[in-house]
Amino acid sequence: MSSDILLLALDVDGVLTDGSVTITPSGEESKGIAFRDLDALARARRAGLRVALVTGEEGPLVMAIAAKAGAEFVIPGAKDKVTALEALSANAAVPLSNICFVGDADRDALAFPMVGLSLCPADGSRAARRTASRVLAAKGGSGAVEEAVDFLLGDGESGDLRPGFENTLRRIAEDSLRAHEKLIVESMPTLAEIASVITRALKAGRRIFFCGNGGSAADAQHVAAELVGRFALEREPFPALALTTDTSILTAVGNDWDFKDIFSRQVRAHARHGDIVVGISTSGKSANVVRALEVARECGAVTLAFTGRNGGAVAKAADIAFKAPDAGTPRVQELHLLAWHGICEVVEAAMVSRSELEKVG
Repeated sequence: MSSDILLLALDVDGVLTDGSVTITPSGEESKGIAFRDLDALARARRAGLRVALVTGEEGPLVMAIAAKAGAEFVIPGAKDKVTALEALSANAAVPLSNICFVGDADRDALAFPMVGLSLCPADGSRAARRTASRVLAAKGGSGAVEEAVDFLLGDGESGDLRPGFENTLRRIAEDSLRAHEKLIVESMPTLAEIASVITRALKAGRRIFFCGNGGSAADAQHVAAELVGRFALEREPFPALALTTDTSILTAVGNDWDFKDIFSRQVRAHARHGDIVVGISTSGKSANVVRALEVARECGAVTLAFTGRNGGAVAKAADIAFKAPDAGTPRVQELHLLAWHGICEVVEAAMVSRSELEKVG
Protein backbone atom coordinates (compact mmCIF):
# COMPACT_ATOMS: atom_id res chain seq x y z
CA MET A 1 0.00 0.00 0.00
CA SER A 2 1.31 3.47 -0.95
CA SER A 3 3.34 5.41 1.63
CA ASP A 4 2.12 3.29 4.58
CA ILE A 5 -1.31 4.89 4.35
CA LEU A 6 -3.78 3.26 6.74
CA LEU A 7 -6.79 5.57 6.45
CA LEU A 8 -8.37 7.28 3.45
CA ALA A 9 -10.19 10.51 4.36
CA LEU A 10 -12.48 12.00 1.71
CA ASP A 11 -14.20 15.32 1.36
CA VAL A 12 -17.72 14.82 -0.01
CA ASP A 13 -18.65 17.73 -2.27
CA GLY A 14 -16.23 17.95 -5.17
CA VAL A 15 -14.56 14.61 -4.37
CA LEU A 16 -17.05 11.83 -3.72
CA THR A 17 -19.71 13.87 -5.53
CA ASP A 18 -19.29 16.48 -8.26
CA GLY A 19 -20.44 19.20 -5.88
CA SER A 20 -23.85 19.70 -7.46
CA VAL A 21 -27.13 19.33 -5.54
CA THR A 22 -30.54 18.26 -6.81
CA ILE A 23 -33.57 19.70 -5.00
CA THR A 24 -36.75 17.59 -5.08
CA PRO A 25 -40.22 19.20 -5.21
CA SER A 26 -40.55 18.51 -1.48
CA GLY A 27 -37.36 20.48 -0.81
CA GLU A 28 -35.09 17.52 -0.09
CA GLU A 29 -31.53 17.46 -1.37
CA SER A 30 -29.86 14.63 -3.27
CA LYS A 31 -26.32 14.13 -4.58
CA GLY A 32 -25.01 11.65 -7.11
CA ILE A 33 -22.12 9.26 -6.50
CA ALA A 34 -20.45 7.30 -9.30
CA PHE A 35 -20.74 3.52 -8.91
CA ARG A 36 -17.09 3.18 -9.92
CA ASP A 37 -16.10 5.25 -6.88
CA LEU A 38 -18.30 3.17 -4.56
CA ASP A 39 -16.83 -0.03 -5.99
CA ALA A 40 -13.34 1.36 -5.44
CA LEU A 41 -14.11 2.13 -1.79
CA ALA A 42 -15.37 -1.43 -1.30
CA ARG A 43 -12.11 -2.69 -2.79
CA ALA A 44 -10.14 -0.37 -0.49
CA ARG A 45 -11.92 -1.72 2.59
CA ARG A 46 -11.29 -5.31 1.50
CA ALA A 47 -7.60 -4.45 1.22
CA GLY A 48 -7.62 -3.23 4.82
CA LEU A 49 -7.78 0.51 4.14
CA ARG A 50 -10.05 2.35 6.57
CA VAL A 51 -12.35 5.01 5.11
CA ALA A 52 -13.55 8.30 6.61
CA LEU A 53 -15.59 11.26 5.40
CA VAL A 54 -14.50 14.75 6.44
CA THR A 55 -17.03 17.26 5.14
CA GLY A 56 -18.27 20.74 5.80
CA GLU A 57 -21.84 19.53 5.30
CA GLU A 58 -23.98 17.89 7.96
CA GLY A 59 -27.40 16.32 8.33
CA PRO A 60 -29.17 13.11 7.27
CA LEU A 61 -27.85 13.29 3.70
CA VAL A 62 -24.25 13.20 4.91
CA MET A 63 -24.95 10.15 7.03
CA ALA A 64 -26.70 8.44 4.12
CA ILE A 65 -23.66 9.09 1.89
CA ALA A 66 -21.38 7.76 4.64
CA ALA A 67 -23.41 4.57 4.87
CA LYS A 68 -23.35 4.11 1.11
CA ALA A 69 -19.58 4.69 1.01
CA GLY A 70 -18.97 2.33 3.93
CA ALA A 71 -17.18 5.04 5.89
CA GLU A 72 -16.01 3.93 9.31
CA PHE A 73 -15.61 7.51 10.54
CA VAL A 74 -17.61 10.64 9.73
CA ILE A 75 -16.60 14.18 10.68
CA PRO A 76 -19.57 16.37 9.60
CA GLY A 77 -19.76 20.18 9.75
CA ALA A 78 -15.98 20.34 9.34
CA LYS A 79 -15.41 23.88 8.10
CA ASP A 80 -11.92 23.77 9.64
CA LYS A 81 -10.30 20.76 7.97
CA VAL A 82 -7.10 21.05 10.01
CA THR A 83 -8.96 20.62 13.29
CA ALA A 84 -11.20 17.94 11.77
CA LEU A 85 -8.27 15.82 10.60
CA GLU A 86 -6.59 16.15 13.99
CA ALA A 87 -9.81 14.89 15.58
CA LEU A 88 -10.03 12.05 13.05
CA SER A 89 -6.44 11.05 13.80
CA ALA A 90 -7.20 10.92 17.51
CA ASN A 91 -10.51 9.05 17.11
CA ALA A 92 -9.08 6.46 14.73
CA ALA A 93 -5.76 6.20 16.59
CA VAL A 94 -3.99 6.67 13.27
CA PRO A 95 -1.10 9.17 13.00
CA LEU A 96 -1.63 11.99 10.54
CA SER A 97 1.40 10.72 8.64
CA ASN A 98 -0.57 7.54 7.88
CA ILE A 99 -3.64 9.36 6.56
CA CYS A 100 -4.38 10.20 2.93
CA PHE A 101 -6.77 13.12 2.54
CA VAL A 102 -8.53 13.81 -0.75
CA GLY A 103 -9.90 17.36 -0.99
CA ASP A 104 -10.73 19.90 -3.65
CA ALA A 105 -11.15 23.32 -2.03
CA ASP A 106 -9.01 26.07 -0.52
CA ARG A 107 -9.94 25.01 3.03
CA ASP A 108 -8.81 21.48 2.18
CA ALA A 109 -5.48 22.81 0.91
CA LEU A 110 -4.75 24.26 4.35
CA ALA A 111 -4.80 20.73 5.75
CA PHE A 112 -2.79 19.05 3.00
CA PRO A 113 0.66 19.67 4.54
CA MET A 114 -0.29 17.92 7.79
CA VAL A 115 -1.13 14.48 6.35
CA GLY A 116 1.05 11.76 4.90
CA LEU A 117 -0.44 12.07 1.42
CA SER A 118 -2.77 14.67 -0.09
CA LEU A 119 -4.65 14.18 -3.36
CA CYS A 120 -6.75 16.61 -5.35
CA PRO A 121 -9.22 15.99 -8.20
CA ALA A 122 -8.44 17.51 -11.58
CA ASP A 123 -11.10 20.20 -11.11
CA GLY A 124 -10.04 21.22 -7.61
CA SER A 125 -9.34 24.82 -6.70
CA ARG A 126 -6.07 26.43 -7.71
CA ALA A 127 -4.80 26.37 -4.11
CA ALA A 128 -5.73 22.71 -3.70
CA ARG A 129 -4.04 21.71 -6.95
CA ARG A 130 -0.93 23.68 -6.11
CA THR A 131 -0.62 22.27 -2.57
CA ALA A 132 -1.58 18.62 -3.09
CA SER A 133 1.04 15.88 -3.16
CA ARG A 134 -0.55 14.65 -6.38
CA VAL A 135 -3.21 16.03 -8.72
CA LEU A 136 -5.49 13.30 -10.05
CA ALA A 137 -6.48 13.04 -13.69
CA ALA A 138 -10.16 12.44 -12.84
CA LYS A 139 -12.66 15.05 -11.69
CA GLY A 140 -14.63 14.97 -8.45
CA GLY A 141 -17.64 12.68 -8.64
CA SER A 142 -16.30 11.18 -11.89
CA GLY A 143 -13.66 8.68 -10.86
CA ALA A 144 -11.40 10.74 -8.60
CA VAL A 145 -12.00 8.37 -5.67
CA GLU A 146 -11.37 5.32 -7.86
CA GLU A 147 -8.09 6.84 -9.06
CA ALA A 148 -7.08 7.65 -5.48
CA VAL A 149 -7.78 4.07 -4.37
CA ASP A 150 -5.88 2.67 -7.37
CA PHE A 151 -2.90 4.80 -6.44
CA LEU A 152 -3.01 3.84 -2.76
CA LEU A 153 -3.34 0.12 -3.48
CA GLY A 154 -0.54 0.25 -6.02
CA ASP A 155 -2.76 -0.59 -8.97
CA GLY A 156 -1.77 2.56 -10.80
CA GLU A 157 1.91 2.76 -9.89
CA SER A 158 3.07 0.82 -12.94
CA GLY A 159 0.35 2.20 -15.20
CA ASP A 160 0.24 5.23 -17.44
CA LEU A 161 1.43 8.26 -15.48
CA ARG A 162 0.89 10.65 -18.35
CA PRO A 163 -2.72 11.71 -17.58
CA GLY A 164 -1.80 12.88 -14.09
CA PHE A 165 1.38 14.53 -15.28
CA GLU A 166 -0.48 16.23 -18.12
CA ASN A 167 -3.00 17.68 -15.71
CA THR A 168 -0.30 18.98 -13.39
CA LEU A 169 1.68 20.47 -16.28
CA ARG A 170 -1.49 22.15 -17.56
CA ARG A 171 -2.03 23.71 -14.13
CA ILE A 172 1.56 24.96 -14.09
CA ALA A 173 1.17 26.49 -17.55
CA GLU A 174 -2.13 28.12 -16.55
CA ASP A 175 -0.50 29.65 -13.48
CA SER A 176 2.33 30.98 -15.64
CA LEU A 177 -0.07 32.46 -18.19
CA ARG A 178 -1.97 34.29 -15.43
CA ALA A 179 1.31 35.70 -14.12
CA HIS A 180 2.31 36.84 -17.62
CA GLU A 181 -1.06 38.54 -18.06
CA LYS A 182 -0.50 40.44 -14.80
CA LEU A 183 2.91 41.56 -16.07
CA ILE A 184 1.30 43.03 -19.21
CA VAL A 185 -1.25 44.92 -17.13
CA GLU A 186 0.98 46.10 -14.29
CA SER A 187 4.64 46.20 -15.29
CA MET A 188 5.10 47.83 -18.70
CA PRO A 189 5.83 51.38 -17.42
CA THR A 190 8.54 50.11 -15.05
CA LEU A 191 10.17 47.93 -17.68
CA ALA A 192 10.12 50.77 -20.20
CA GLU A 193 11.79 53.04 -17.63
CA ILE A 194 14.49 50.43 -16.96
CA ALA A 195 15.13 49.98 -20.69
CA SER A 196 15.43 53.76 -21.06
CA VAL A 197 17.90 54.03 -18.17
CA ILE A 198 20.06 51.25 -19.58
CA THR A 199 20.01 52.75 -23.08
CA ARG A 200 21.09 56.20 -21.84
CA ALA A 201 23.87 54.68 -19.75
CA LEU A 202 25.22 52.61 -22.64
CA LYS A 203 25.14 55.60 -24.99
CA ALA A 204 27.16 57.51 -22.39
CA GLY A 205 29.77 54.75 -22.30
CA ARG A 206 28.78 53.44 -18.88
CA ARG A 207 28.94 49.83 -17.75
CA ILE A 208 26.32 47.46 -16.31
CA PHE A 209 27.02 45.02 -13.47
CA PHE A 210 24.69 42.16 -12.51
CA CYS A 211 24.49 40.11 -9.32
CA GLY A 212 22.23 37.47 -7.79
CA ASN A 213 22.24 34.04 -6.15
CA GLY A 214 21.28 30.63 -7.50
CA GLY A 215 18.84 30.95 -10.36
CA SER A 216 19.27 34.71 -10.19
CA ALA A 217 23.03 34.24 -10.63
CA ALA A 218 22.24 32.31 -13.79
CA ASP A 219 20.01 35.18 -14.92
CA ALA A 220 22.82 37.67 -14.22
CA GLN A 221 25.19 35.70 -16.42
CA HIS A 222 22.52 35.15 -19.08
CA VAL A 223 21.70 38.84 -19.44
CA ALA A 224 25.35 39.91 -19.37
CA ALA A 225 26.00 37.43 -22.18
CA GLU A 226 23.10 38.82 -24.22
CA LEU A 227 24.58 42.32 -23.94
CA VAL A 228 28.23 41.44 -24.56
CA GLY A 229 27.37 39.01 -27.32
CA ARG A 230 24.19 39.77 -29.20
CA PHE A 231 20.49 39.39 -28.71
CA ALA A 232 19.00 39.65 -32.21
CA LEU A 233 21.27 42.02 -34.15
CA GLU A 234 24.88 41.95 -35.27
CA ARG A 235 26.58 44.84 -33.46
CA GLU A 236 29.45 45.99 -31.28
CA PRO A 237 29.44 44.50 -27.74
CA PHE A 238 27.93 46.40 -24.83
CA PRO A 239 29.98 46.63 -21.59
CA ALA A 240 28.22 44.28 -19.15
CA LEU A 241 29.62 42.00 -16.47
CA ALA A 242 28.09 39.39 -14.15
CA LEU A 243 29.66 39.56 -10.69
CA THR A 244 28.78 35.90 -10.11
CA THR A 245 31.39 34.23 -12.28
CA ASP A 246 34.84 34.71 -10.69
CA THR A 247 35.05 31.84 -8.21
CA SER A 248 38.38 33.04 -6.82
CA ILE A 249 36.92 36.41 -5.86
CA LEU A 250 33.69 34.90 -4.54
CA THR A 251 35.44 32.34 -2.35
CA ALA A 252 38.17 34.71 -1.19
CA VAL A 253 35.77 37.44 -0.11
CA GLY A 254 33.28 34.96 1.35
CA ASN A 255 36.04 33.24 3.31
CA ASP A 256 38.10 36.25 4.43
CA TRP A 257 35.24 38.69 5.09
CA ASP A 258 31.60 37.65 4.81
CA PHE A 259 29.32 36.12 2.18
CA LYS A 260 27.23 39.28 2.14
CA ASP A 261 30.28 41.14 0.76
CA ILE A 262 30.95 38.93 -2.29
CA PHE A 263 29.23 41.36 -4.67
CA SER A 264 29.66 44.67 -2.85
CA ARG A 265 33.46 44.41 -2.83
CA GLN A 266 33.44 43.91 -6.60
CA VAL A 267 31.05 46.84 -6.98
CA ARG A 268 33.38 49.05 -4.95
CA ALA A 269 36.30 47.94 -7.13
CA HIS A 270 34.66 48.51 -10.50
CA ALA A 271 31.54 50.69 -10.39
CA ARG A 272 31.85 54.37 -11.13
CA HIS A 273 29.47 57.30 -11.25
CA GLY A 274 26.80 56.71 -13.89
CA ASP A 275 27.34 52.97 -14.17
CA ILE A 276 24.42 50.65 -13.46
CA VAL A 277 24.33 47.89 -10.83
CA VAL A 278 21.48 45.39 -11.13
CA GLY A 279 20.47 43.21 -8.18
CA ILE A 280 18.33 40.15 -8.93
CA SER A 281 16.52 38.33 -6.10
CA THR A 282 13.25 36.41 -6.35
CA SER A 283 12.66 36.73 -2.60
CA GLY A 284 13.94 40.28 -2.28
CA LYS A 285 15.81 39.23 0.87
CA SER A 286 19.33 38.44 -0.40
CA ALA A 287 21.67 40.27 1.97
CA ASN A 288 24.61 40.25 -0.45
CA VAL A 289 22.46 41.80 -3.18
CA VAL A 290 21.18 44.48 -0.80
CA ARG A 291 24.74 45.30 0.20
CA ALA A 292 25.84 45.50 -3.45
CA LEU A 293 23.11 48.03 -4.22
CA GLU A 294 23.95 50.08 -1.13
CA VAL A 295 27.63 50.28 -2.11
CA ALA A 296 26.65 51.09 -5.69
CA ARG A 297 24.74 54.12 -4.48
CA GLU A 298 27.79 55.21 -2.48
CA CYS A 299 29.79 54.99 -5.72
CA GLY A 300 27.25 57.11 -7.60
CA ALA A 301 25.95 54.23 -9.71
CA VAL A 302 22.31 53.82 -10.73
CA THR A 303 20.71 50.84 -8.98
CA LEU A 304 18.09 48.53 -10.45
CA ALA A 305 16.31 45.63 -8.72
CA PHE A 306 14.49 42.61 -10.11
CA THR A 307 12.44 40.89 -7.41
CA GLY A 308 9.17 39.07 -6.77
CA ARG A 309 5.92 40.77 -5.87
CA ASN A 310 6.94 41.52 -2.28
CA GLY A 311 10.10 43.40 -3.27
CA GLY A 312 11.68 43.26 0.15
CA ALA A 313 14.92 44.93 1.15
CA VAL A 314 16.39 44.53 -2.34
CA ALA A 315 13.65 46.63 -3.93
CA LYS A 316 13.99 49.27 -1.21
CA ALA A 317 17.73 49.55 -1.89
CA ALA A 318 17.23 50.30 -5.60
CA ASP A 319 16.46 53.46 -7.53
CA ILE A 320 14.05 51.51 -9.75
CA ALA A 321 12.56 48.09 -8.94
CA PHE A 322 10.73 45.67 -11.18
CA LYS A 323 8.60 43.54 -8.89
CA ALA A 324 7.36 40.56 -10.88
CA PRO A 325 3.63 40.30 -10.15
CA ASP A 326 3.78 36.90 -8.44
CA ALA A 327 5.27 35.50 -5.23
CA GLY A 328 6.17 31.96 -6.35
CA THR A 329 9.83 31.51 -7.26
CA PRO A 330 9.21 29.60 -10.55
CA ARG A 331 6.76 32.24 -11.82
CA VAL A 332 9.03 35.11 -10.72
CA GLN A 333 11.99 33.60 -12.56
CA GLU A 334 9.88 33.11 -15.69
CA LEU A 335 8.74 36.74 -15.58
CA HIS A 336 12.30 37.95 -14.99
CA LEU A 337 13.47 36.11 -18.10
CA LEU A 338 10.65 37.54 -20.20
CA ALA A 339 11.34 41.03 -18.89
CA TRP A 340 15.06 40.80 -19.60
CA HIS A 341 14.52 39.46 -23.10
CA GLY A 342 12.17 42.34 -23.82
CA ILE A 343 14.61 44.88 -22.39
CA CYS A 344 17.55 43.43 -24.35
CA GLU A 345 15.56 43.58 -27.57
CA VAL A 346 14.44 47.20 -27.23
CA VAL A 347 17.82 48.41 -25.90
CA GLU A 348 19.68 46.70 -28.71
CA ALA A 349 17.35 48.19 -31.32
CA ALA A 350 17.79 51.64 -29.79
CA MET A 351 21.59 51.33 -29.67
CA VAL A 352 22.22 50.04 -33.16
CA SER A 353 22.17 52.76 -35.80
CA ARG A 354 20.69 52.34 -39.26
CA SER A 355 24.14 52.84 -40.82
CA GLU A 356 25.60 50.06 -38.65
CA LEU A 357 22.81 47.72 -39.71
CA GLU A 358 23.42 48.58 -43.37
CA LYS A 359 27.14 47.91 -42.92
CA VAL A 360 26.45 44.52 -41.34
CA GLY A 361 23.95 43.67 -44.10
